[in-house]
Amino acid sequence: MTTSAGETVETIACGHALTLADGSRVALCRVRPSKRCFIPPPQFGLVCEGLVRSGQPTEVNFPFLAKLNLKTVVWLAPEVPSDPFLDFLRENNIAWHHVGADEFLATYDPLSEEAVLEALELILDPAHVPCAVMCNQGRHRTGVVVGVLRKLQRWNLVSILEEYRRYAGPKVRVNNEQFIELFQVEVIRVPPPPPPEQLSTQSQ
Repeated sequence: MTTSAGETVETIACGHALTLADGSRVALCRVRPSKRCFIPPPQFGLVCEGLVRSGQPTEVNFPFLAKLNLKTVVWLAPEVPSDPFLDFLRENNIAWHHVGADEFLATYDPLSEEAVLEALELILDPAHVPCAVMCNQGRHRTGVVVGVLRKLQRWNLVSILEEYRRYAGPKVRVNNEQFIELFQVEVIRVPPPPPPEQLSTQSQ
């Protein structure tokens, strides 16, 4: 069946029924997305060409992610991804890098400058594109890294913080905003662009 939102779903009888006021009974069903549904992960968004952001995906998001042909995932949460997600990465030959795993931060502390630099060096390397940057919820750690990237892209601070707040929702953290504002992007090492295809072919 197709929902009012245009999503294709599969109905599965669950053996229960609901009795209505007029005495009639209606069979109850469980509904799950069909394999043809492409559902993005929580907090999913396009950052720029070749880079997306999100929270941790679940199995229902895997068909959508498979369509992105990702080469790399930059994982910012302190704990490792879930086993199903790791299996998905392995089955699709997607490399993943655990950034900030050794940091013992309080719940509301932003990533360290070193972790942000490591994440950005991975994201900015053309060898890792298409790339996804993720943390558990896709709000704070991911938001800090994307915010610093926006500074490197010369966005104005108002637009940077508006984007951070849009993904953070009611859980905005002022210390994350301060971190983004004070970060000195001059310390970021931007990888050189790859050589032209013709030149690289001639050098072989």
